[in-house]
Amino acid sequence: MEAEEAMELYGRKRIYTDETAIDERNILSVLNDALITHMENYSEIAYLLKYEKGYQPLRRKKVVRPEINVKVTDNVANEVVEFKLGYNWGNPIIYVQHGNADLSGNDSSVDDNAVSMLSEMLREEGKASLDQELARYIEICGVGYRFIRIKPDYDGGSVFQMATLNPMFAFVVYSNDAFRIPVMACTFRITKNGARYYTCYTRDTVYEIRDAVSIINGTEKLDEKGERVITNGKVGEVNPLGIIPIVEYDRSHDRTGCFERQISDMDNLNILVSDFTNDVAQTTQAVWWANDIELPRDEDGSTKKVKAGQWILSKTTGAGSKPQIQALAFVYDYQGILDDIKYRRDVILQKCDVPLRSEPGGGSTGTAMSMSSGWSDADCSANKESQIIEASEIQMLRVIKKIIDLSTDISEDSPLKKLRVSDIDIKFVRNKNYDMATKANTFATYVSHGVYGRHAMQLSDIGGDIEQIWLDSKDGVEKYQKSIYDKQTTNNNDVGKVPYDIETTEEDKSGRLQQDESDQSGNSPILSS
Repeated sequence: MEAEEAMELYGRKRIYTDETAIDERNILSVLNDALITHMENYSEIAYLLKYEKGYQPLRRKKVVRPEINVKVTDNVANEVVEFKLGYNWGNPIIYVQHGNADLSGNDSSVDDNAVSMLSEMLREEGKASLDQELARYIEICGVGYRFIRIKPDYDGGSVFQMATLNPMFAFVVYSNDAFRIPVMACTFRITKNGARYYTCYTRDTVYEIRDAVSIINGTEKLDEKGERVITNGKVGEVNPLGIIPIVEYDRSHDRTGCFERQISDMDNLNILVSDFTNDVAQTTQAVWWANDIELPRDEDGSTKKVKAGQWILSKTTGAGSKPQIQALAFVYDYQGILDDIKYRRDVILQKCDVPLRSEPGGGSTGTAMSMSSGWSDADCSANKESQIIEASEIQMLRVIKKIIDLSTDISEDSPLKKLRVSDIDIKFVRNKNYDMATKANTFATYVSHGVYGRHAMQLSDIGGDIEQIWLDSKDGVEKYQKSIYDKQTTNNNDVGKVPYDIETTEEDKSGRLQQDESDQSGNSPILSS
């Protein structure tokens, strides 16, 4: 479809209600009011999902030689999304103990064991894979939804079950006040015959609603005389969790997708690439112009068309006319157009905080190259996004903790029962393998100067499941630290020296505590001398 009117996109709208309490008396009105806003979001989400897959109609109509109309989609939107999924979400979100001194007052080893057990449950439920599915919706649509429920078929492992919801069929309603507390969440399905079934969750009730007009689950609603009230049908069922089990994730505070603001630039790029390809095709299939040439005619007197490979014979007449034959084609500055295409493409990636994958020239240091190619911007953008995502992850942990507390399959003396959400630190890992030498040096420096081992692992961003790595390495790290302190006590001359055997540079001897990318790789303690 050509010259289609572009959709105006300004982020998904948040849904609010003025109702302070939702029950069977007002659930239908709240639902219908929410659906008005959600259906606007529905159309935008559907458009963005199709756009990322490559449905990007050209915003112009070709009127000259319309028989040659090549349409090229340079799907930069997909490139941006794939980078975000790999860089921002490429490593599983990990959970570690927040600190030894916390609100729960539990022993640190108890919390360590509890967090490790929780991580095992999340791994059993395939959370890393579910995160990737959730992340695709978040990055493309600006919002995503996770559903957690009590596991119906407990098999000795996880007591909860997780699912990722399509944001076209899920939404959350918030209180219309400063705190914006979730008061209702909804997910719905459409059957083959067109009926719509909405499942709405409040803190205390679950409502199954058909076509947004009647509640179909729970007991029938009766009036004071014990007679059935036809208007609203039934009253729903008790929510056993006492908390809304659907969690909404926002990519940013304006709830826009990662490429949404650059759609007009992407449409312009598609036109530029398509027109360039059209020009090559039109030059290849050029219209020919002839002057003072008389082509042979057939028996009916019509001029015969020249066939491929056929010769055209001409001669200069005595009247001084000069026969001419040439192609009608406009010669573009092809190199200039190609440079413009690359420039516009790079600008789009830059605006989306996607670094250039080409190696910059010159002899810059690692840090300078990281800044010039856009990796620093990508890291800042990922850090900003992770802080927003963390709020939803905390809400997810609250739902999981409710399920754990209610579960009879977990013993009361289990560390999981004593664990509090405040005991858990959420960490988003973005491994930089090229930076492993710096990470190892940083970790060794922190440990040798008395930083608690688990905190040293987090600060140096070593990657992996830090909680499990710390549990497996705790004894060795603490023995190493004790040996360093004992050595410093017996030999005061060794105070301040680097505790591992590496070849130090003059800069290190001058008082620098850690190395960086500018150091030779041979100085790294992870390599043999």
